[in-house]
Amino acid sequence: MSAPRTRKAWRVTVRGYDFESTVYAPTAGKARYEVFLGISDVNNAISFPDIRVLRHRGMDRSMPELPPEAAGVSKMALEKLLHACGATREQPEKCGSRDHFYCSTGDTGMAELVSAGLMRPKGTGWAKGECYFQATQLGQIAARALCPLYRGDDFAWPEVAA
Repeated sequence: MSAPRTRKAWRVTVRGYDFESTVYAPTAGKARYEVFLGISDVNNAISFPDIRVLRHRGMDRSMPELPPEAAGVSKMALEKLLHACGATREQPEKCGSRDHFYCSTGDTGMAELVSAGLMRPKGTGWAKGECYFQATQLGQIAARALCPLYRGDDFAWPEVAA
Protein backbone atom coordinates (compact mmCIF):
# COMPACT_ATOMS: atom_id res chain seq x y z
CA MET A 1 0.00 0.00 0.00
CA SER A 2 1.19 3.49 -0.76
CA ALA A 3 0.99 6.25 1.82
CA PRO A 4 -1.58 9.00 1.21
CA ARG A 5 -0.13 12.00 -0.61
CA THR A 6 -1.29 15.64 -0.69
CA ARG A 7 -0.95 18.08 -3.59
CA LYS A 8 -0.41 21.46 -1.86
CA ALA A 9 -2.38 24.48 -3.06
CA TRP A 10 -1.21 28.09 -2.96
CA ARG A 11 -3.30 31.25 -3.46
CA VAL A 12 -1.39 33.60 -5.74
CA THR A 13 -1.93 37.29 -6.51
CA VAL A 14 0.24 39.58 -8.62
CA ARG A 15 0.53 43.33 -7.98
CA GLY A 16 -1.15 45.24 -10.81
CA TYR A 17 -3.40 42.33 -11.86
CA ASP A 18 -7.02 41.88 -10.77
CA PHE A 19 -7.02 38.13 -10.47
CA GLU A 20 -6.26 35.46 -7.95
CA SER A 21 -5.29 31.95 -8.92
CA THR A 22 -4.54 28.65 -7.28
CA VAL A 23 -1.20 27.04 -8.04
CA TYR A 24 -0.17 23.54 -7.00
CA ALA A 25 3.46 23.28 -5.90
CA PRO A 26 5.44 21.67 -3.06
CA THR A 27 6.59 25.03 -1.63
CA ALA A 28 5.61 28.69 -1.75
CA GLY A 29 8.87 29.50 -3.53
CA LYS A 30 8.18 27.00 -6.31
CA ALA A 31 4.62 28.33 -6.68
CA ARG A 32 5.99 31.88 -6.94
CA TYR A 33 8.58 30.80 -9.52
CA GLU A 34 5.96 28.99 -11.64
CA VAL A 35 3.81 32.14 -11.70
CA PHE A 36 6.86 34.28 -12.45
CA LEU A 37 7.77 32.12 -15.46
CA GLY A 38 4.22 32.34 -16.79
CA ILE A 39 3.77 36.09 -16.34
CA SER A 40 7.28 37.34 -17.15
CA ASP A 41 6.77 36.34 -20.81
CA VAL A 42 4.08 39.02 -21.19
CA ASN A 43 5.27 41.56 -18.60
CA ASN A 44 9.00 41.76 -17.93
CA ALA A 45 8.44 44.51 -15.32
CA ILE A 46 7.09 41.94 -12.83
CA SER A 47 9.55 40.86 -10.13
CA PHE A 48 9.39 38.28 -7.35
CA PRO A 49 8.22 40.78 -4.67
CA ASP A 50 5.20 41.57 -6.89
CA ILE A 51 3.97 37.98 -6.53
CA ARG A 52 2.20 37.18 -3.27
CA VAL A 53 1.78 33.52 -2.33
CA LEU A 54 -0.29 32.25 0.61
CA ARG A 55 -1.10 28.68 1.60
CA HIS A 56 -4.59 27.65 0.49
CA ARG A 57 -5.25 24.43 2.43
CA GLY A 58 -8.91 24.33 1.42
CA MET A 59 -7.88 23.63 -2.18
CA ASP A 60 -5.35 20.86 -1.38
CA ARG A 61 -5.90 17.63 -3.29
CA SER A 62 -5.54 14.36 -1.41
CA MET A 63 -4.41 11.54 -3.63
CA PRO A 64 -5.94 8.16 -2.79
CA GLU A 65 -3.98 5.09 -1.81
CA LEU A 66 -3.35 2.53 -4.53
CA PRO A 67 -6.17 -0.03 -4.47
CA PRO A 68 -4.95 -3.55 -3.62
CA GLU A 69 -6.33 -4.79 -6.96
CA ALA A 70 -3.73 -2.67 -8.78
CA ALA A 71 -0.74 -3.71 -6.68
CA GLY A 72 0.17 -6.76 -8.80
CA VAL A 73 -0.46 -5.17 -12.20
CA SER A 74 2.58 -4.71 -14.47
CA LYS A 75 4.05 -1.27 -15.10
CA MET A 76 3.31 -1.62 -18.83
CA ALA A 77 -0.39 -2.14 -18.11
CA LEU A 78 -0.46 0.71 -15.56
CA GLU A 79 1.06 3.05 -18.17
CA LYS A 80 -1.91 2.25 -20.42
CA LEU A 81 -4.31 2.95 -17.56
CA LEU A 82 -2.64 6.32 -16.91
CA HIS A 83 -2.82 7.20 -20.60
CA ALA A 84 -6.50 6.21 -20.68
CA CYS A 85 -7.19 8.53 -17.72
CA GLY A 86 -5.28 11.48 -19.23
CA ALA A 87 -2.42 11.51 -16.70
CA THR A 88 0.88 13.05 -17.80
CA ARG A 89 3.99 14.32 -15.99
CA GLU A 90 3.54 17.72 -17.64
CA GLN A 91 -0.09 18.19 -16.53
CA PRO A 92 -0.83 15.89 -13.59
CA GLU A 93 -3.93 17.89 -12.71
CA LYS A 94 -5.60 16.54 -15.89
CA CYS A 95 -5.72 13.00 -14.51
CA GLY A 96 -9.34 11.91 -14.78
CA SER A 97 -10.12 14.18 -17.74
CA ARG A 98 -10.71 11.12 -19.91
CA ASP A 99 -11.41 7.44 -19.33
CA HIS A 100 -10.87 5.42 -22.49
CA PHE A 101 -8.23 3.57 -24.50
CA TYR A 102 -8.56 2.20 -28.03
CA CYS A 103 -6.61 -0.88 -29.00
CA SER A 104 -6.76 -4.50 -30.08
CA THR A 105 -9.13 -6.73 -28.17
CA GLY A 106 -6.21 -9.13 -27.63
CA ASP A 107 -3.89 -6.53 -26.05
CA THR A 108 -2.14 -8.17 -23.08
CA GLY A 109 -1.96 -4.96 -21.01
CA MET A 110 -5.69 -4.37 -21.41
CA ALA A 111 -6.43 -7.99 -20.55
CA GLU A 112 -4.42 -7.57 -17.36
CA LEU A 113 -6.29 -4.35 -16.46
CA VAL A 114 -9.67 -5.93 -17.21
CA SER A 115 -8.92 -8.96 -15.03
CA ALA A 116 -7.87 -6.63 -12.19
CA GLY A 117 -11.15 -4.69 -12.53
CA LEU A 118 -9.44 -1.44 -13.57
CA MET A 119 -10.74 -1.32 -17.17
CA ARG A 120 -13.67 -2.86 -19.02
CA PRO A 121 -14.37 -3.38 -22.73
CA LYS A 122 -16.90 -0.89 -24.08
CA GLY A 123 -18.11 -0.68 -27.63
CA THR A 124 -16.71 -2.06 -30.81
CA GLY A 125 -13.85 -0.52 -32.71
CA TRP A 126 -13.52 0.81 -36.22
CA ALA A 127 -11.87 -2.36 -37.42
CA LYS A 128 -12.40 -6.03 -36.67
CA GLY A 129 -10.55 -7.14 -33.53
CA GLU A 130 -10.38 -3.64 -32.01
CA CYS A 131 -12.40 -2.06 -29.26
CA TYR A 132 -12.64 0.76 -26.75
CA PHE A 133 -11.75 0.05 -23.16
CA GLN A 134 -13.10 2.27 -20.40
CA ALA A 135 -11.55 2.87 -16.97
CA THR A 136 -13.77 1.69 -14.15
CA GLN A 137 -14.23 3.76 -11.00
CA LEU A 138 -11.55 1.61 -9.38
CA GLY A 139 -9.29 2.29 -12.38
CA GLN A 140 -9.77 6.05 -12.00
CA ILE A 141 -8.84 5.79 -8.31
CA ALA A 142 -5.72 3.77 -9.20
CA ALA A 143 -4.71 6.36 -11.83
CA ARG A 144 -5.05 9.21 -9.31
CA ALA A 145 -3.01 7.20 -6.80
CA LEU A 146 -0.20 6.84 -9.36
CA CYS A 147 -0.42 10.37 -10.72
CA PRO A 148 2.46 12.78 -10.04
CA LEU A 149 1.79 15.39 -7.37
CA TYR A 150 3.37 18.25 -9.31
CA ARG A 151 4.43 19.09 -12.86
CA GLY A 152 7.64 17.25 -13.79
CA ASP A 153 7.47 14.69 -10.96
CA ASP A 154 7.55 11.00 -11.80
CA PHE A 155 4.58 8.70 -11.39
CA ALA A 156 4.22 6.96 -8.01
CA TRP A 157 4.91 3.46 -9.32
CA PRO A 158 4.18 0.61 -6.91
CA GLU A 159 7.30 -1.29 -5.92
CA VAL A 160 5.84 -4.68 -6.82
CA ALA A 161 4.95 -3.81 -10.42
CA ALA A 162 7.44 -5.03 -13.03
